[in-house]
Amino acid sequence: MSENDAVGKFLGPFGKWQLRSTLLIYLVKIPTAWFMACLIFTAKSPKPGEIYCKPWHGLDVTNTTSWIESAHKKTFNRIENEESFNFCWVNKNLTERSFNLTVNDDNGTLVECLEFENRPSFNSIIHQFELFCTREALVALSQSFHLFGVLMGGILAYYMMKRVSPRRIMLSGMVAQIFLGPLTGYAPTYELHLFFRFGAAVTCSMMCIGIVIVTDITSGKYRVVAICLFEQFWSIGVILLPAISSWWSAWSTIYIAISIPTVVLILLCYWIPDSPRWLLKHGKVTEAFDILKEAAKVNSKSDFKAEDLNKQLCDLAEFMRHDLEDPTLLSIWDVPLTNKLRLFVGHLGWSIYLTMYLASLLNVRTMGRNSLEVNVAIAGACEIVGTFIGLYLILNTERKWTYMSQLNILMSAIAFSANYLPQVAAFERMVVYMAAAMLFKIALSTSVAIFVTSMTEIVSPDKRKICNHSGVTCSRTVAIAAPFIGYFVTSGQFGNGIEFDLDRTTTNSFFFCSPADDYVFDQYKHFVSRGRFP
Repeated sequence: MSENDAVGKFLGPFGKWQLRSTLLIYLVKIPTAWFMACLIFTAKSPKPGEIYCKPWHGLDVTNTTSWIESAHKKTFNRIENEESFNFCWVNKNLTERSFNLTVNDDNGTLVECLEFENRPSFNSIIHQFELFCTREALVALSQSFHLFGVLMGGILAYYMMKRVSPRRIMLSGMVAQIFLGPLTGYAPTYELHLFFRFGAAVTCSMMCIGIVIVTDITSGKYRVVAICLFEQFWSIGVILLPAISSWWSAWSTIYIAISIPTVVLILLCYWIPDSPRWLLKHGKVTEAFDILKEAAKVNSKSDFKAEDLNKQLCDLAEFMRHDLEDPTLLSIWDVPLTNKLRLFVGHLGWSIYLTMYLASLLNVRTMGRNSLEVNVAIAGACEIVGTFIGLYLILNTERKWTYMSQLNILMSAIAFSANYLPQVAAFERMVVYMAAAMLFKIALSTSVAIFVTSMTEIVSPDKRKICNHSGVTCSRTVAIAAPFIGYFVTSGQFGNGIEFDLDRTTTNSFFFCSPADDYVFDQYKHFVSRGRFP
């Protein structure tokens, strides 16, 4: 259709108008990143003593600190370099004798705590909905609901474009997010929190449909650059998130803080154009003509006649109206066997890399509560570095897939080697381990940038739009599991070997787990005590 592409010929590859429009559309990625990654700060790990088992009725406790130390099993958190307590289980012996402040019988039988005291310095969703011990998996479930909303929002926006223009979809997503964001933070129950978080995620996907406009108004290598750099503003949002979250003392107000900037985006929509080709395909020639006239004005283009331009647009609209229907999802697989294999590997690789990309960001929480803000900002900066590496490979080599694979192998080996780091001081351990993890994150960001920008090269140009939709949908479906990757981790450099005795007839169990969260031990003991694990 290139010979009939009056829009592309008139606009040219790139200009000041395209730059302005692209940067404004990029801004939607910032609140999108905030809503995805805010769980890092809305579910901060509780400090020692903020949550503890409530003394049972009839037990005289005058010193809370002594009760915590006596009733709960002690562990040492090597990340925070501090002593913490497993508050999910308490010493059963304390129920069978008078309370003594010096009692800490490590050989006593542990029983499950059924009622807790919450004294948070920061009111997180962990405190609000008691998402700890046997309910700790619900923290990951909250994040999965967001990713499920992102998936459904992308599908919804894709099919909405058959009737609604990309700009209107963006605008409706922004308006909906302003309402759903605060509702997510002030939901009175956990179930409503999940519902509103899912809805807010749907709006985030709707806002990101603006990338369709970017691809419509650019061409050549500028289109490749514009698509690749779309992810950079996601990373900028990640970098800014710690600054926003540090101002608030409750998780609910964080949702308000990340929702308010969307009001500014709505105002900026005045300068965001609609997709000229979408308008022409739906017979809206006048609207497309006005957009191109504005582009010509900003780009200082005057070598055209309005009558000629209008006629060319009418001809293009008529051509698009009688053009063949869009390819179906299954049609992208109607290729030779070799390309089918490449397409399958492309979907699989995109899914794996996106899942690990999100999991590595969310897992920053395990790097320590005291350095959380700095670590999140570093993670965002590493994402920017990785995207630029991906863009360089896309523009300067035909072996980008090979180099991407080699980079991932190298960075994975470096990250894995951190498991064999010798015993050093807590701060040095955190620095070295964070550095190794962020090198791996650079490789992941490079991979995601290449998949987002270049996977559609496998199919013919007329099928690239539906191929991209297929890849995005597949990767987002698999990425729903990303929050649970860190939850089920049971070994690592920061692990402590902890041996515990459920009761005097239970065989001792020994394994490793991250002490940043002792909850995995609680889950294991909870299931073993009920015969659900061998």
